[in-house]
Amino acid sequence: MKRIFTISLLIVSTLGFSQDYNFKPKWNKGDVKQVTITQVEKEYKDGKLISDTTIYNEARVNVLKDNKDDYTLEILLENQALRAAIEFYDKLGEELKDYKDLKLIYSVNKETAEPELQNWEDAQKFMNNSFEQISSVLENKAPDAAPFIGMVFMPLKEIFKSKENIEAYMEDNIGYILTPFNKNFKVRETITKTETGENPFNPMQEISTTTLLTLESVNKEAKTCMIKQEVELDLTEFIEMMKGMMQNMAESFGANDSITAEKSKEMDEFEMDIENLQVITFDYQTTWVTKVVSTGIVSGTDPKKGIKTKKEIITTTEIK
Repeated sequence: MKRIFTISLLIVSTLGFSQDYNFKPKWNKGDVKQVTITQVEKEYKDGKLISDTTIYNEARVNVLKDNKDDYTLEILLENQALRAAIEFYDKLGEELKDYKDLKLIYSVNKETAEPELQNWEDAQKFMNNSFEQISSVLENKAPDAAPFIGMVFMPLKEIFKSKENIEAYMEDNIGYILTPFNKNFKVRETITKTETGENPFNPMQEISTTTLLTLESVNKEAKTCMIKQEVELDLTEFIEMMKGMMQNMAESFGANDSITAEKSKEMDEFEMDIENLQVITFDYQTTWVTKVVSTGIVSGTDPKKGIKTKKEIITTTEIK
């Protein structure tokens, strides 16, 4: 992701004075944090609930070293390849215990909180071996499922192709630990950062992404604060590209003018919207995030079918 610029949008304060907050990690060697993740995914069509799924995950964060300039963190995450494959053969976890957790080692700068993945090659090797071992077991124990596991693994294999991909994956999954640090916060004033990044619907295309970060409140008695993070994606170019593709397809098939006009009208009525919000509870005495509630909503309208669709994912993460 390439940074274009960072600006602070100052909202007029009626107080005339607002305290500055710039948090830095103040961890201790030996700190261990258990992370529980509950993800509830719901799909709607025309306002009617058609699916409701709950997924549970766990992780652990250990502070291995407290160095002069940085911390060394060990992050253990459930191996998502193994987790997915257990759906095809429920004894897989018992047979492949060595592949239960993915271990990632990060250094985190004490001043900037910038992370760097130290063992990406080991992580890549671990996952590649995991893919092979899982496939081998399924071929013997669940041969009917073996042909499908390759498709299940495709997104994960793409992630573990490079250091950059793994870091981006981790940013989405556990990056909230570092969100509060090295920002010049004032209560209810928003920090706005605009970047270019991958389009989630078309990784080959870059789009503009705007992140709005706000210190919503500070509880001085409890020494906690609440931080809100919203991410806005500019999908204008992508939607126009999709409309152009549909238009060209209609014309290439030799459709007459009335059909082409009808398809063009359908695409003009096509709508898509994404909402992405995180509410982070941060203990600024221990400098650990203690809770994150993430809400992601993708909604759209299919003019051809006349159906309004919505997919809602609410992820609650607790760190203790």
